[in-house]
Amino acid sequence: MKQKHEFKSIVAETLLIPLYMRAKESRRKQPILYDKAAERLADSLDYDYSRFDHAMLSEVGCVVRGWYFDRAVRRFIERYPHPVVVNVGCGLDTRFQRIAEPKAIFYDMDLPEVIALRRELIPEQPANHYIADSLLQTGWMDTLRLAHPDAQFIFIVEGVLMYFYEHQVKSFLHNIALRFSGGELWFDVCGTMMSRHGVKPDSLRNHEACIRSGLDDGRLVERWEPSLKLIEQANYMKLFRNRWGFFFGQILRRIPRLCYRFSSLLGYSIIAVP
Repeated sequence: MKQKHEFKSIVAETLLIPLYMRAKESRRKQPILYDKAAERLADSLDYDYSRFDHAMLSEVGCVVRGWYFDRAVRRFIERYPHPVVVNVGCGLDTRFQRIAEPKAIFYDMDLPEVIALRRELIPEQPANHYIADSLLQTGWMDTLRLAHPDAQFIFIVEGVLMYFYEHQVKSFLHNIALRFSGGELWFDVCGTMMSRHGVKPDSLRNHEACIRSGLDDGRLVERWEPSLKLIEQANYMKLFRNRWGFFFGQILRRIPRLCYRFSSLLGYSIIAVP
């Protein structure tokens, strides 16, 4: 029997978008991202996903983003002896199931409402722990640092920060950078074309959730927080360009500055600043 869940937060409900897109992609003959766990989860929930079926850009973007961050996590795990992977604002992400690397410890963190749903649908594993809290709080960060004093941390914040105001984003970045030098921080952003002009991703056009912050230039974060050093800023449309259609995949991708005004993928190393 399918489970129906009434979300208290309109932002929390957006977790169903990447879940559905990953499940849909996973059923393709040659998927960008193979995610059998997402297929099972999407099928287990009583929800009308048809509202997302015509969101072509989000459909590709969600799975490209997942693939990109999975690749960053795998590289990190290979590089360090005691890796800890923290999914901030995890929703119903299944990165632990996709990567399945026994060397690493995974944490999935989100609001209590979301973690309660995760616990029903995806039971915790010995190497996959859940944290019910807000990314705006710091207690969970201190707990992680104390629990793993010799570990190297990578934080993935996927499909989350655009729902927060810029001052909140800056505060979160500062709090991570202050505590986890030697680690990495990866996240996606919407550009200022969306945040300033009310342009929404195609999957959100009929949804109440709003884009509250935008960022075009990844170097700006280095000025906000000197201990964050840009590893790369990636243009979605240069990745798997045959899936974006002719205009986006062959023409627009050649103008990265314009693409960044809509969205991009960012990775930073966290260094100690005297």
